[in-house]
Amino acid sequence: MEKIPKVLFLTPLYKEKIWGGRKLETTLGRKIPEGAIGESWEVSVYGTDVSPIQNPEFQNLPLTDLIRKAPNEVLGKPFTNSGLPLLVKVIDAKEKLSVQVHPDDAYALKYDPKSNGKKECWYVLYADPGAELVVGFDTNTNREEYSALVKQNLGETVLKKSKVQSGDVFLLNPGTIHAIGGGVLLLEVQQSSDSTYRVYDYGRLGDDGNPRELHLEKALAVLNFQKSDGSEKKSKQLITYHPFPRYLFTSNDKFRLESWEFHQAQNFTFSTLCDPAAFGIFYTISGSVYFPEFQKLVGPNETFMVTATGFSETISAFAETGTKLAFMSAGSDTVKYQ
Repeated sequence: MEKIPKVLFLTPLYKEKIWGGRKLETTLGRKIPEGAIGESWEVSVYGTDVSPIQNPEFQNLPLTDLIRKAPNEVLGKPFTNSGLPLLVKVIDAKEKLSVQVHPDDAYALKYDPKSNGKKECWYVLYADPGAELVVGFDTNTNREEYSALVKQNLGETVLKKSKVQSGDVFLLNPGTIHAIGGGVLLLEVQQSSDSTYRVYDYGRLGDDGNPRELHLEKALAVLNFQKSDGSEKKSKQLITYHPFPRYLFTSNDKFRLESWEFHQAQNFTFSTLCDPAAFGIFYTISGSVYFPEFQKLVGPNETFMVTATGFSETISAFAETGTKLAFMSAGSDTVKYQ
C-alpha cells in the first residue's frame, strides 16, 4: 500500500433539505448541486455517507477503506478498533430547522443501538441580521407541561432564543433542546451519529406533502427541562501565543474545538498535540494555508484532515495574514492533550 498521506483532502457530501439554501455557493464560493442544499458533510464515515479521498494516490477511495487498512497511521492508536468518532458538517439554514434533541450514549445504546449518542458543537460562520439559534429552555418546565405545549402547537413559547453573529460557539450536550434559525450558516462538529429526535416542526410538510414525523416520546425521555443558565455559549480561552495564538472553545469527553489564529503571515508546523498522536480536522474560517511538501493551497471555507502520521512526523505549512483555522479532534475519553 502507498505511504499514508500526512494530510487528507476529502470531497464534501452535499444533502438537499427542505430548509436548505444556496449560501454554500453564494457565501462560501463552492460549486454545489442544484436545489436547496442544507448540509455539506465535510468529514464522514457514518453509515453509507463516507467521504471520498481527493489525494491523487488514493483518488476517490472511501475514507473508511484507508482507515481499515491503516487505522493507527490515519487516526491514531486509540482508534484501532473504533474508527473515526467524529462527523463534521457545514449547515446552511435558509429556513429554521425543527426543534430537536439528541440522546446520550446510554439511551442510544438501549433504544437506538444502530447509532451512538450525539453531543455536538456549533461555530457560527455567517448570520443574517437578527438571525437566531434556540439553545435550551427559557424557563423551568417538565415532561407533562412541555408535552401539552407541543400538542397545542405552542412548543416554541418556552424556548431560549439567542441572536447570533459570526464567531459565536455553542456546545450542545445530549438532552439540550435546540434549533438552528433561518439565515444561519455554521460549522458543526459532533459525535459520528444521526440520533435525532424531532420535538416540534411548526406543522411543516415534508416532500411527500405530509407533516414530518415527530419523535415526541423519545424526546421527552431525554430532554433536560431545566432553564438554561447560558453555559452552552462558549467563549474562547487562550492556550498559547506561540508560535501563533491558539484558543480553546471546548475540550470534553467527545471532542475538542480550538481556533488557530494567524495575525501575520508565517511559516508553522503541525506537530503532535496529544499522546499518543491522533488525527485532527481543520476548517479554514478565513485566509489560506499552503503546504510546500504537497504544493497544495487550501483556501477559505475548505476542510482538510491531518492524519496521526502527519502529526507524528510534523508538517510544514505557510499561513497568510488573517488566516483562522478551526481545529477539531478527539475527546478526553480517548486521548490526553499536552
